[in-house]
Amino acid sequence: GNRMLLDHALSGLNLRPKWFYEVQHLSTSLGMVEAGLGVSAMPSLAMPSADHPTLVSVPLIDPQVTRTLGLVYRRGASLSPAAEKFVSILLDKWPNR
Repeated sequence: GNRMLLDHALSGLNLRPKWFYEVQHLSTSLGMVEAGLGVSAMPSLAMPSADHPTLVSVPLIDPQVTRTLGLVYRRGASLSPAAEKFVSILLDKWPNR
């Protein structure tokens, strides 16, 4: 999904990056960047903590790439304590839902 979002965002700029590697999992991309094989565009949620010893994140500003996130859960079912905590963290991070 990330490649489609990037292609769409860049389509209006007449800009065509030369992709050397394309991976299916963000963890693979992070590992390749950490090994010094290049850079990667990925959602900020996929980044490790801000105090990572090797990786640094720089927001994409022009073009700005956004995506919609949603929470799916079973109607009428109560969430586990871990799921409740996860939802709480998400809603605290994005209060303008």
